[in-house]
Amino acid sequence: MTSTTKSQQDHPVAVYSDSQERLQSPRTVKALNFLDAFYRAKHGQDGLLADLSAVLASETADVRLIPFGCEQESVEWFDQRCKGNRRATLVERKDRLYEFRLDFSFKHAGHETSQTGRFFVLQHPDYPNVFIALTLEPSVFFDRGLMPFLSGLYPKVLLTFVAHKRLRRLIEDFKSQGNYQKIIITRASQRLRCQNGSNSEHVMPMVSWPNMSLTEAFEWVRQNNGWFQSIEFEIGDSERTLATISITRQGIVKANALLQRAYEMFTLPVCKTIHENITLFSRRARLARPDLSTSPLAIEFDTDMFSEVEENKRLIQAMRNMKTASVSVLHGNPYVHLSVLDYFDGSAFDIWVLDYRRIILVPQLKATVPAIKRIINHVFDDYAEGKLSSYQGNGQ
Repeated sequence: MTSTTKSQQDHPVAVYSDSQERLQSPRTVKALNFLDAFYRAKHGQDGLLADLSAVLASETADVRLIPFGCEQESVEWFDQRCKGNRRATLVERKDRLYEFRLDFSFKHAGHETSQTGRFFVLQHPDYPNVFIALTLEPSVFFDRGLMPFLSGLYPKVLLTFVAHKRLRRLIEDFKSQGNYQKIIITRASQRLRCQNGSNSEHVMPMVSWPNMSLTEAFEWVRQNNGWFQSIEFEIGDSERTLATISITRQGIVKANALLQRAYEMFTLPVCKTIHENITLFSRRARLARPDLSTSPLAIEFDTDMFSEVEENKRLIQAMRNMKTASVSVLHGNPYVHLSVLDYFDGSAFDIWVLDYRRIILVPQLKATVPAIKRIINHVFDDYAEGKLSSYQGNGQ
C-alpha cells in the first residue's frame, strides 16, 4: 500500500528564516542540491541503505540510525503528530518503509528559526514493534527536530540503552569482523558514578577528545566507575581513515561511510535488544496474571557487590537520586527493601537485596514497560550495570 500526502517535487529543505545568507554559501547550496535529488528519487525498503551509502560515497554527509520500540506495529500514526514546535507529515509509505517530513522551529540568537527536513522509518522484518529512523539531514535537524520529536512521543516510542560491556563488544566485533587494523577514539562523552553516598553526589558528565585506543578508553572509564554516553571513533588501516562512526548509549549511530556494516554490526543487534527487553518487561504487573502472583526481575552482578553493609547505603542513595519516582526505604540493614512509585503512570515496585550478587525488582499491581525501563536505566546509570533476567526464586 502506498500513500502520498504531498508531491515529492515540493520539498523545501533547510529553510533558515532568520539567516537567508546561509542558503547562499556554496556548501549549503550543494547540500540542498544533493538532498533534494535524493528525496526526489524513489526508495524501497530493500534498497534504502544502498542508496544512502551511495550518497556518502560522493558527498560530505552523515547518516544517523535511531532504533526504537513502539507500542504499535506501525508508525503511520506519526502523520500530523505535533510535539511542541515540531510536526510530522507522512510523505509516502511502501510496505515497511515510511518517509516523513518534519517541520520544526526554535530560537537561535534571539530569533525564531523555522526549518524542515526528511526522515525515514524502517520497520524491522522480524520484530514488528521495532523500528529504525534514518536521516541524511544535518545535525541541527537531528538535535533540534528529530530527537526532540521522537523523545516527545514517549512512552509510545521507547529508546533503549546499551550496557557498557556490550558497547565495547559491539565495537570490537565491528573491528575484528571487518578486519580493520585500527580504531582510534576521537571524542567521548562519559558519565562517572559517585563512589560515596553523600546527598550532593550524582553522576558527573564529562566530554573529552582522548585520541585513545579502544582498550585504553574503556579501561579508563572502568577504573573511574563510569560509562560512555557516546563514543566517536575513526576506523581504518595503516594508510587512511575509512570512516568516522559514533554510537550512543541509546544505540543511535552516526556514520559518514561503511553504513551497511554499521547497520549490521550496531543497529541490528540493538534492535534485537529492544525486542528482547520489550518481551522481558511485558506482563510483569500482578494484574496481568490470573492469580495476582508476582513476576520479579533480577539484576545479577559478576562480583559480591553487597558483601559490605556500606554498599547497601550506596544503592539506597543512588535510588533516592531517581527523579521520576518516589523511593521509600523500608529496610536498609542487613538487607535492603525499597518501595518505588513511578510518578509518570503510577506503576509500583519493591526492590530487594537478599544476597551479595543480586537486586530483585518485584512489580506490583501496575507495572508498565516504560516504568520498568526507567528503573533499570536508573540502576545501570547511577549504581552499577548487571545482567537482566527473570527471577527464578519465589517473589517477595
